[in-house]
Amino acid sequence: MPVLFTKANAAALVLLVSLFLNSLTQASILDETETPDPLLLQLASPLEAYNIDVIHNLNHRQLARGRISTYRLGRFPDLPNHSYPASLELQSWEAELTAGLIQGLVIFTDAGASNFEEHALLQDWLDDHSIARTLISFAASDREAADKIASVARGYGHAVLFLDSNTDIAVAGNFYATAARRFAIDGRNARRLESEVTELTLLGKRVRRNSNSIFRSGEALGGRALARTEPSVFEKKSLGDEFSESTIREIIVPGGVALGETSYLNLDVSELRFTDGQFLVLDEAGAAWELPALEVKTLKALWDFVARSIAIKSDAIVDIDEAGRVRISSALRDTDAGFEIMHADNLPFAYVQNLDVIKSVIIDTGVDWLQREGNKLEFVSKYEVRFLSADNMRLAQTRVALEFEYEHGAESMEFQRSWGRDSGRLRENLDYAGLGKDMTPIAKYAGWIALFRSLQEQQISFLRGRYEFLKVDKRGQETPARH
Repeated sequence: MPVLFTKANAAALVLLVSLFLNSLTQASILDETETPDPLLLQLASPLEAYNIDVIHNLNHRQLARGRISTYRLGRFPDLPNHSYPASLELQSWEAELTAGLIQGLVIFTDAGASNFEEHALLQDWLDDHSIARTLISFAASDREAADKIASVARGYGHAVLFLDSNTDIAVAGNFYATAARRFAIDGRNARRLESEVTELTLLGKRVRRNSNSIFRSGEALGGRALARTEPSVFEKKSLGDEFSESTIREIIVPGGVALGETSYLNLDVSELRFTDGQFLVLDEAGAAWELPALEVKTLKALWDFVARSIAIKSDAIVDIDEAGRVRISSALRDTDAGFEIMHADNLPFAYVQNLDVIKSVIIDTGVDWLQREGNKLEFVSKYEVRFLSADNMRLAQTRVALEFEYEHGAESMEFQRSWGRDSGRLRENLDYAGLGKDMTPIAKYAGWIALFRSLQEQQISFLRGRYEFLKVDKRGQETPARH
């Protein structure tokens, strides 16, 4: 039988959930802590009186495609706590809110009684780093059910705010962009809406067998499948190094650029903020540290690449084959950063011409962010330009690797050394300085990508300025299909 959490008290619900988890191979309680959501538990019993079911997994295999006779309030396994929307998700949500197709219900469980006005509530919301910030998206025609949910939440003393087409879109968008929990109301109207809002698109879909996700292994929300114009999934660690063998076929390794390092930062970061077109990081003591200046649209492009890289588990940025056909990450397509990286990728063979190799690939090998005077942060990035061939098993083999180190603060590039079985064939007059200089865009962006990867993987709080950053237009120079 389907498990609907509509019993009389929370203790019984917890017991029921525990028994259910022990009886099935796939869990029905699917948040980050693998425990029932406290807000849903609190609302479940009172909402039963309104004939509204509360479900901890709206994609449950036995429930998702069943016939809907009552409204359902719940969450999604593919939207765990602190799953914030990307720019396109925000754009779709704002468009449908403005058009009157959907509405939103804000429930803030940590709000003070005096802060129920929307602007004051938003400021408290942005200062809260817990999971107290909940936003429920629903079809506008289901407002009656949302009113009942709001009434129950208000009865528990929670701050409640409706977002609709009359709400200041910047206020509404800010709430949505920074909601720690993204729930939805499931019902016939919502499923018939043909919405492009993420939460509503997930309605009616079942988790895969023996899985906690509706997606196949290796897929992810917002990055489910590689486009034909993107590089194959590639993690640079599979290429090996001077002391370990490659484990990946040569054909999969991009003839291009792959950046997958996570930065080292000798600072306990508690928060990231975006203000006046630049990022600040706050340490545990509350001190603000300034990051180097970089064009805002480039910051946005690099941030989006990291998010997609984590989602699809790939470090590949660009791949240019022997015919000059370009495949580039969708996050960097038609951006200035993407164009610069693509251009730099074409240059290694202009300097190294006498090797019997198939392709070159540029990978990062280390990034350190360092504290400087005046509460400023700078970075040093290390990378390799590798020249590859395939062995008789078609595995990628590094014939020559050239190591470089780039110091951003001093804007200096230094050749370190070469290694590989054919390194002795390098010409004595090889222009290492010229090659290093031409790789500067890649070295610079490697520093930022490694920092963003560290911040995103650690789920460092990024609330203030997040909405404004998501609205940045990253479009720039067109990246051609051939180069």
